[in-house]
Amino acid sequence: METYIDKSRNAIAAFNFDDFILLPGFVKASPKDIPIATRFSKSVNINIPLVASPMDTVTETNMAIALAKKGGIGVIHRNCTMEEEVSMVKAVKESFYSLEGYADALLDEEKRLVVAAAVSPYDIERAMQLAKYADALLIDVAHFHNPKIIDGTRKIIKETGKDVVIGSFGTKEAVVDCVTKLDGAAGLRVGIGCGSICTTTDVTRAGAPTLFAVAQAGDALQEMGSDIPIIADGGIRSAGDISLGMAFGASSAMLGFGLAGCKESPGDITTVGGKQYKMHRGMGSKAARAKRAALDRYASVGGRDLEEGVEMLIPYKGSVDEVVDKLISGIRASIGYAGAADINEMKRIARVARVNTKASVILNKAAERNAILQ
Repeated sequence: METYIDKSRNAIAAFNFDDFILLPGFVKASPKDIPIATRFSKSVNINIPLVASPMDTVTETNMAIALAKKGGIGVIHRNCTMEEEVSMVKAVKESFYSLEGYADALLDEEKRLVVAAAVSPYDIERAMQLAKYADALLIDVAHFHNPKIIDGTRKIIKETGKDVVIGSFGTKEAVVDCVTKLDGAAGLRVGIGCGSICTTTDVTRAGAPTLFAVAQAGDALQEMGSDIPIIADGGIRSAGDISLGMAFGASSAMLGFGLAGCKESPGDITTVGGKQYKMHRGMGSKAARAKRAALDRYASVGGRDLEEGVEMLIPYKGSVDEVVDKLISGIRASIGYAGAADINEMKRIARVARVNTKASVILNKAAERNAILQ
C-alpha cells in the first residue's frame, strides 16, 4: 500500500504555458506561407486553429459569425433556453455571407457558415433540436469523467448522428476510459480549472493545467491509436501559448478571455476612467449560475451552491478581425521558428525547453508589456 509520503514522492509534475518555451528549429518556410488548417472534430475541419468558448459573455450569434468568416468556429453557449440557443445557431446558418474579404471563411457544403453548439449531457431534447442546424455538438461540463455524464453522452452521440466533442478532461486515465466507452466521440476538450476567470483550482485545489492536460490526452490517444483532435482550453493568453499547445498535441485552442473583449462578444461597452471595457464572467460565477441553464455544468462534482468562477471587466479589444489577425500572425511565426511546416508537423517535431525561474519572470514581463501595448 502506498504511504502518504510515497504519495508526495511519486506525484507527477503538472505544468503549464509559463513552464516551457519553444526551441528554434531549421526554418522551412516563410511564416506567411505556413498553412494553419486543422480539425475541430473528426468530421469538421477548420481553416484556423481558433475556437470561441461556449460562455455567455463570449459566444452568441455575432461572435460565431465573425469567427467563422475568419476560418475558425464558435460554440454557442447553453446558458439560455433551448429555444434561444436554437435561434442563435439558426441565425448563424442563415446569415448573409459574401466571399469578398473572407477567402478563408468556414463554410458547409451549402456555402453556409459553420457553427457548433454546447449541450448538457442530460438534455437529449435540446441536443436533438440543435442537431438539426449545428455542424457539431460539444458536451459542456467542467469534468467529464463521470458515469452519468458518459451514459448521457452515449445517447446524444447515438441519437443525433452529429460529431460530438467531449470534455473537459485533465488526465490520461480519464481520456482512455471515456474514449473506450464512447464509440463515436469526435473530439476532446482538455484543461480543468485554469481559465482566467475560473476559480475551481483555488476553491477545491483540484484541476489540470491546460498544457499538462493536452500532453496527458495526447499520450492517451497515441497509445490507443486514435486520431481524435484535441482542443486546448483554459488560460491561453497569446499566440505562443496556442503554439505550445500544438507542440504538446493540440489541434486547436479554445478562447474565452481572448475573445470576450471584442466588439462581437455579448454585452455592452463600459467606459471607466476614460478607458473602454466589457464584462466577462466564468460559467461557474454567481451571476452565470443564477441562470438555471448554467447549474448542471458544475453540479455533478462541485455542487450547485459552490461558486467556481468570477466576474471582471476586461479591456475592450476591438473587432474579432483585429484580434484574430494578430493571433494568426503569431501562430505562423511560432510554427516557423520551431522548424515546422504546418500544425501536424508542429506536433511531431517541435522541441521545447523548461524555463527557469529567472527566465520565466522575464517572459511574463514581456507578455504583460505586449498586453498593455495591444
